[in-house]
Order: sequence, then C-alpha cells, then structure tokens
Amino acid sequence: MRLGHIALSVSDLSQSVQFYRRFFGLRTTNTYAYPDRGFSIVMMRKEGLVLELFEFRKHKPLPAYRRELDRDLRTLGVKHFSVEVDRIRPVYSKFLKAGVAMATPLRSFDNGARYFFIKDPDGILIEIMEAL
Repeated sequence: MRLGHIALSVSDLSQSVQFYRRFFGLRTTNTYAYPDRGFSIVMMRKEGLVLELFEFRKHKPLPAYRRELDRDLRTLGVKHFSVEVDRIRPVYSKFLKAGVAMATPLRSFDNGARYFFIKDPDGILIEIMEAL
C-alpha cells in the first residue's frame, strides 16, 4: 500500500501551482475544469508526491485556528503533509530568503531529526523534515 495523492482546496490555482512548482519542483500533469459545477482541478507530481489542487469559485477560507500549528493539532482531522529533504539547512534558508510564511523556526526532535513548518499561499501547513 502507498499514498495515492494529497488533495488541497486553494483560493487561486495559478498562485498555488506557481508556489508548488517553485519550491517543491512539482510539475502539472493534468487539468480539469467543471464550470457548471463551479470548480477546477490541477494535478501536480514529482516522483512519489502527487498533489490534487481544487479551486472553487465559492470557497470558504481556512479558519484562523487552522493556520496555527499548535492550535490546529488539537482539532481532529488531517493536519498537514510532510516532505523529506536530504539537507535541511539550505532548504530552510531558501524559504526564509524567498519570504515564505514560516509557521515554526528550524527545530529538532528528541531523536535529532530536524524540521520546520511553512505555510502555503492559503495558510496550509507543510512540514519540511530532514531525512535520517
């Protein structure tokens, strides 16, 4: 068994596609438009990571409490997705220099694994973790 894809609802497909392409190297593989139903979808992929981005004409914004890691973790449901990198320090610096919204500073778990969280353009939390 393996993860098929991660679905995210976003406010602006072109902005999100640009973000995930620039910072994660994902490429667009398919696009679907359903104007009669009020939404569009873009599928993006890089190696084993597949994102399905939804944009609805009439969407609800991410609630404020879902934008803060510690508060969101207390609410049931899916919280974030995580990607692993080989060397975390240059990746952390890249996000900082680009002005990406940081949800946490670079931290370490008790086992020495290092990680940090960022927010995508809609405030969706993404964990960046160093592979051990």
